[in-house]
This record gives sequence, structure tokens and C-alpha cells, in this order.
Amino acid sequence: MESYDVIIVGGGVGGLVSAALLADEGMRVLVLEQGKNLGGCAATFSRKGYRFDAGATIGCGFHDGGPMQWLGDRLGIRWPLLTLPIAWEYLSGKVQLQLDSKRESVFAVFPASEELWREQAEASDILWRVTSELLTLYGQSGFRKIAATATSLLPKLARTRIVKLAGTTALRWLHRHGLGDDTMFRRFIDAQLLISAQTVSTDSNALFAALALDLPRKAPATLTGGMGTVADLLGEAIACRGGKIHLNEQVRRLDQAGDRIQQVVTSRSQYLGKQIVLNGSTASLASLLGKQPSSAWPADNRARWGAFILHLGVQKNLMDGRKARHIQIAQAMEKDDIALRSVFISSSDANDLSRAPAGHLALTVSCHTNVAQWWQVHQESRPKYLQKKQKLTEKILDSMEQHLGSFRDDIDLCLSGTPLTYARYTGRFQGLVGGYAQTGLFAPRQPCYGLKNLHLVGDHRFPGQSLPGVTVGAALVADKIMRMC
Repeated sequence: MESYDVIIVGGGVGGLVSAALLADEGMRVLVLEQGKNLGGCAATFSRKGYRFDAGATIGCGFHDGGPMQWLGDRLGIRWPLLTLPIAWEYLSGKVQLQLDSKRESVFAVFPASEELWREQAEASDILWRVTSELLTLYGQSGFRKIAATATSLLPKLARTRIVKLAGTTALRWLHRHGLGDDTMFRRFIDAQLLISAQTVSTDSNALFAALALDLPRKAPATLTGGMGTVADLLGEAIACRGGKIHLNEQVRRLDQAGDRIQQVVTSRSQYLGKQIVLNGSTASLASLLGKQPSSAWPADNRARWGAFILHLGVQKNLMDGRKARHIQIAQAMEKDDIALRSVFISSSDANDLSRAPAGHLALTVSCHTNVAQWWQVHQESRPKYLQKKQKLTEKILDSMEQHLGSFRDDIDLCLSGTPLTYARYTGRFQGLVGGYAQTGLFAPRQPCYGLKNLHLVGDHRFPGQSLPGVTVGAALVADKIMRMC
């Protein structure tokens, strides 16, 4: 039976970051991924000449001092970035905004919001600096970490503006600036928070909201080949450092002996590992241990949404004349109807022929959706499930045509994905995506059943914007494992 220093269960970005950093330290690392592509919800996949982003479409944290720059420098990776001068275009009725670092169109439409955005920028800059300093402590002794926390990190976090935001909701923050009753502004803010904070202003912690709203300001980018290029390059970094990656190998069981995982049983073999890293949540962990996740798990862990996604192969003229490759359509919806509150359209670059044939584009179109309803209707009957998929598909296409013009005749390929699709291809519990809703200052507690050699990474472990948040969380886990071994 093969033995490794560290076994990583799941080849999402969190698992790959921890694997690459540990392999870089000379540890014997094995990554087990059930799919044929690395990346999880940040993977890419190919169909009929198109290369689609599975879920995540915009990267952040690549700016100077950002987590992705730190990771690239440490591993010798040069990210093939396609910078986005305009992060995305926001469309809601007559309101049209171009979200960029200067926010001039936002100020033009919502002039009363300038002071709020100044406060948001100051707070998020502090959080980015804290994150940068946290990463500079990577690999250092516990004493130096404690000293740095006491002398540098805590004073930054104790600044008045940080404390004020940490103790309130985003909606109360808006009210402080006289914006809480502005329906159009709240719709705009709620649509942005859904992307990164997984909740809206009524529930979002204001400090996390400040960071979530920072995405258009800090060098947003995608990569040549799609967001899955991040995973591919991390996979190469692991392999060139002697680590092993097994694709199409599903972990079936974690065998426990006392307070440790003794062996990992897969669809192909069994492996011994001194330390185990699970790219997932405690719901996934429970299943692998032969336990039943609690019915209250989603509520306890603030795991609220799944995604409904269309992958469209279309002719290039759909995006002709638009200044942004990403478009967000926001609409007023009933409180319980989240699906079409924010439709996010992401297009491949017209010059990136690795994504689509010449004259064509690969589009990923996503919206939030209630997970439970999809499992319920699928249990009732498959025809009802397929009918529901088709109905929501048509609603999304209708919304797109309303804002972008008629294009149905230009669609070469249309694939739809529900939470069941994500559960199947990524192994996520119930198909929940996007991590936890950032309603509180701290991440939900994720007890690991007393297992001393089990570590969790992924978007349920560290707050903040998805890609840098997952990267920082995985780096902290890798650092902890190195100090243990």
C-alpha cells in the first residue's frame, strides 16, 4: 500500500494550493480528484470545440501584494492574466454602470454614495494589508507569528472604521450614509454582495461587505484558457516538485483509527497518509466517515445557495460594441425568488482561440438558486426536473435578450447545470457552491470529529473574496502541517 506525507482529497483550488506549497517543502503529496479536470468549481471543461468555465469566471488577488501574486512568486508561476479594465457592466432597468477601479459611472448615477465608497476603500485596503502581512509570516516560527500579530496585525484590525463595520450589517452601514432607503442603490449593492459574500445587505456583515465590494477595484482578471488555468498551473507545480495527482479517482471512504485517519479508500486503491487535507466541508467529511450529515447542516453552516448555470456557445456578435466581457443583469424579484435577482454573464475573450472557434464565444451564465427545490422536484419525477430546467433556461435567455438584443438563432450549444449537476461533478454536498454566507464576523465552526490529522480547506474555511480567500486559507493549513511534521 502506497504511503504519503499528505493526501489531499479533492483537486479544487484550496486542495491544489496546499498540495503545491507542501510539495515545495519536499513532502510526499498525493492529490485525489474524482473528476477528469482539476479546479472543482473553478475548473474548465470542453464540449464541441468550446472551453467553458465551470463556475468561477473572474479572478482577483493578483494585484501587487495580493495572495495570488504571493503564491505565484513562491511557486515560480507566471499567471497568464487577461486584465479587465472594466470588471463588469451592471444593467438594471435604465441604470447602466461600468464597474472599474475609479467608479466614475457609479458616482454619476449615485452621487450621494461617494463617502460610502471612500470608507469601503479604506477598510478593504486595511484588510488586504493584513492579508499580505499574514502571508509574509508563512513558514516562520510560532513566536514570530505571535509577535507580529500583537505589534502589527491587531492594531490594524482595531482601527475605528474596522471595528464599526465589523459590528454591524451592510444595510445599517448604508443607512449611516443615508442610502438604506434608496431602492435602486440597494438593488445594486445586493447584486454585488451575492457574488462574493453569498448574501444581501440585510444579512451581510458590513466588514466583509466592504471587501466583497472591492473586486472591481483590485485588478480583476481572467486567464488565457479560462479560470481553470489556475488549477492547471498549480497541478504542474505539484508534479514538477514530485507530487502525484490522480484524476478520475473518487475517494469512497476515510478509515478512522482512534483520533486519526488511518487510510484513504478510493474507487481504485487504498493509501496511507500521515496528514489528510479535505477540500470540502464537514458535510462531505461526515459522508466519507460513514456518518449522516445533520439536516440542519446547511443552516448551521450558513450554506445558502446553489447555482444554476448555462454554458452557451454563441457567435461573437453578441458582445460586439460592449466595453466589458462580463455583464450583470439585476432585476426586482419577490423576496423568495432569488434565481433571477442577479444574472451574471461571462464571455471568453474573442482572441482566445483556446476557448472558442474563431468568430465564436464561450459564455458562462449563472444565477443563484435554492438547492432544496431541485432535489425535491428531481425526487418527484425526472420529467418535472427537466421541465424546471428548461423553464429557468428560457427565463434567463429572455432576460439576456431583453438587455442584449435577440441572439437565440446564434446559439450553437446550450448546456444547463443545476445543483444536482454540481453535486455530481464536484462532489459538493447537495451541490451547494460559493462557500458560506458572510453574515457574521467569523466562519461557521467546522468540527472535524476530533480527528487530529484531518484539515479542511476550501471556501467554507476562510472569509473574503473566493480565489484569494481560498488561497490564504489553504496556505495557513499548509503552514500548520509543516509545523506539525
